[in-house]
Order: sequence, then C-alpha cells, then structure tokens
Amino acid sequence: MAIGKERAREASGEMLTPESAREMGLEPAAPDPVICPHCGKKLERRGISVGGRVLWVSHEPCGCPGEIEQAERQAAFEAAERLEEDRKKLARAGIARRFLDAEISDPTCLAFVRSYPAGRGIGLYIHGRVGTWKSTNASAIARTLLLSGRTVIMTSALKILSDVRDTFDSRSSAKEELDRYLRCEVLILDDLGKESASPWSVMTLFDVVNTRYEAMLPTIYTSQYDLDALGRRLSRAHERETADAIVSRIRETCIDVGLYGPDKRMAPIAPREQRQAVVSPANMATGAGRQSELGRFGDSDA
Repeated sequence: MAIGKERAREASGEMLTPESAREMGLEPAAPDPVICPHCGKKLERRGISVGGRVLWVSHEPCGCPGEIEQAERQAAFEAAERLEEDRKKLARAGIARRFLDAEISDPTCLAFVRSYPAGRGIGLYIHGRVGTWKSTNASAIARTLLLSGRTVIMTSALKILSDVRDTFDSRSSAKEELDRYLRCEVLILDDLGKESASPWSVMTLFDVVNTRYEAMLPTIYTSQYDLDALGRRLSRAHERETADAIVSRIRETCIDVGLYGPDKRMAPIAPREQRQAVVSPANMATGAGRQSELGRFGDSDA
C-alpha cells in the first residue's frame, strides 16, 4: 500500500510532509524545521519522493507579512527581468526603440493577430498617408506575434537592398544575406516604395516577394502608396512587368488595410491612454469592406 502511495505521489509531484513520509516508511527522516527569517516561526520541511527515498527540498510557507513582502519583491524583480529580455528580443527582431511598446489601434490588424493564420501565407498590406500609424500598427503586430513564439523580422526594403549591396564589396554572400528574409516565418517590410527604383532593386524585391509567396510565408507591408500607386512607383525603373508581378502577388495574399486621417505626429501630445485607439467589439464591427476582405481568406469570424 505504501509503495502504491509513493508512486502516486511521485507521478503527481505532490510534496511530502515529515508525517506522510513516516507513514510511508520513507527515509531519511526530515531535518530540523527551518526558522522563518522574518518572524522566527518554525517551518516544517517539505520533500519529494524519488526512488523510494525523500529529498527534503523545501519547507511550508509561513505567510507572515515579512515573507509576503519578500515574495512580492522577488516577483517584481522577475517580472522586470522578463520585460527586459522581451525588449531585447524585440530589438533583435528589428523593432525600433520608439515602437517597443506599440499597441494595435486598427481593428483589422487586431483581428489578424487574434486569429493568426499560420501556414497559409496570409499577410497584410497597410497603407496610408504620413502619420497614420502604419509603422506603429506593424510594430505592434510584430511584437504580439514575436512574444507568442513566432519568428519575426521587421525591416524595410531599403535596408534589405542596402545590406545586399554591401556584400558586393565584401566576402559575404548576397544569397546568405537575403536568405534570412526569405525564410523567416513572418517578414514585415516597412515603408515599401521609399527605395529608389532600378532594374536591380525591383528584381531583388521581386525575389523576396515571390520566394515568400511560393513558400506560403506571410509578409506584412506598410506603404504610403495603395497597390495601384505602388505599381506605378516601382515601374519607374522601366520594369513594368516585374512591378505588376510584385503587386499581383501582394494583392492575392494580403488583406488591404487603409489607414486614414490627419498626421497624428502633428497632433497635440496627449496621455498615452488617450492616444491609443480603443478597439472594442463595437468598432470591430465597423468597416464592412475590411471584414469581407478577412472573409476572403476564411477568417470572417476573427
């Protein structure tokens, strides 16, 4: 009977008291009680059963104010450590310092991360004039997905092209430089259309877009240009067919998210809780066009 109880306790991870260990005939006997450093109370030992013996690894909680205060301080310290590690992870992924605490303000962006369609290659095309929080929403999406365990890189087409160009004068491989953008689970390309247009830049951009398109890897874009305007801008390099191919792939795989309104950078500075748009079930229901766009990918219940 004692052996059965011991095995049950081992399986459950239940802690043993000195009394329960004696009842089960387990050795060694518990050491002397631990003295609470805050109030002096004697605290009974607690152990775990391993292979027919007891390892006395802890003691009963005291519950005195001093112990509670110490536990709260320790919890606060551990929370601060986790926050710092999270911020380092976000920075390594390419999220700018200004946007490390960004919040999602657009309902379609929020619906996207809440029902993230992993493995289906569905992304977002977020566009709007200057100051409509395109980068803020994209950074907040990156932050949410990254902290939920997804592999995310946030960058710009301008930086990708610059990094690849830098390999021309070094021993680095342009293919190796591009590969991390081609293969990561989620790529966020910020400010698409800002890069100079040349046959090489347009073809390099096509390589990124097409490789991820074929691999069904989601890409999220932000741009000052809607897709028609983006096509015209990319075709400045006289690569109209390639520009059309890029736009076609984005249009097929991305939910269109238009952000409108005045330049929020020019607005008077308000407390953060006022600046962040509140996304509720009520305003989630607005924007029927966006919801039907979600429905195009089978996510209308997001």
